[in-house]
Amino acid sequence: MNRRIVGQMILANILEMSIDKYLNYVDRFITITSAAPFYKIYHIDKRIMTMRPRGVTGVVVREADEFRFYSPKYIKLNFELLWEPGNIKLKYSMNWIKTKNLFIYHIMNNLLTLQRNFWQTQDRKRLVPISLKEFLEEYPFLYLDVSRLSRLLNNNWIFLNGAKYLLRDLFWSTRKVHACIMQHVIRQQQHRMKDRKIRDILKRDYGINISVRTTCNYRNSVHIPAYNKDYLTNPYDNGFSRIRTLHKKSLPMIPKRTGVYEISINKDIKYQNFASRVIYFGRSINLRNRIQSYLYDNIKNAVIEYYQKSYELFIRYFATYRYIQVEEELLVRFMDKFGSLPVANKCPKRK
Repeated sequence: MNRRIVGQMILANILEMSIDKYLNYVDRFITITSAAPFYKIYHIDKRIMTMRPRGVTGVVVREADEFRFYSPKYIKLNFELLWEPGNIKLKYSMNWIKTKNLFIYHIMNNLLTLQRNFWQTQDRKRLVPISLKEFLEEYPFLYLDVSRLSRLLNNNWIFLNGAKYLLRDLFWSTRKVHACIMQHVIRQQQHRMKDRKIRDILKRDYGINISVRTTCNYRNSVHIPAYNKDYLTNPYDNGFSRIRTLHKKSLPMIPKRTGVYEISINKDIKYQNFASRVIYFGRSINLRNRIQSYLYDNIKNAVIEYYQKSYELFIRYFATYRYIQVEEELLVRFMDKFGSLPVANKCPKRK
């Protein structure tokens, strides 16, 4: 196989490494080459982080009126080749480390400016909508394309004021930002609102000019019932996390605490009284471990296993020490309103 193609494949693998695995990779490289280094080391900048929360690429800190990015020294390494090493693989390793570090620094340096309102408030409604393609058009960088940018964003977490954020979650589409704002508007009201009223508030207070049909689509995307069915929501909605796609990369955001969780799909299911996308309510003493079990093929609940293979699953959770009572209440209320239990709660577990 062409050496250049092999090099691109290995670089892609390094871009996808978790931060802990990547730091170990860099440490091994430095250890192996320390006896006879063929390079000179520079640091991209001097903002080095000494204490790092596990699984976190760096920390965003506010200093005076600016936000700064601090990361481990290995993320700030830059290299100058002094001579060709006898082992060409070591040269490739140096170049790959240098490339990934420069990519991360470029992305973070520009996100600190682009998403300044978010860093100040940690309010997702303040995110500037931008796609990966638009980001690269506005902030181009040599060898950084959409594919490589996507790999980096899906494997790097930032720590800010005690909270972890996946870099990918800072690249929201206009649709997601508007849906988030609309969700906030609905929850702030004390009375039911038709889509036309929601649209008018969005235009008047937020400068968002969308049609009634689009408002309806946004409302459906965040699982909010129409005004004449808003009583179908459960009383713990404000305590639940936001809805996430169920995949491995979302697991670090789920706490290892007691609580209840809700599994849904992206298609309405016709129950006796109304339609709903919810298929299951469950509880656990360790939410992360239990939710992780639904990513594999040996799911004990046959209905959830069917939907996992046929549809995309979505998850949200509510951490509470009253998890047994809350689950029972959620199931009773669901049955009262929809005429039956969620489809997967009906199914007995296989032996």
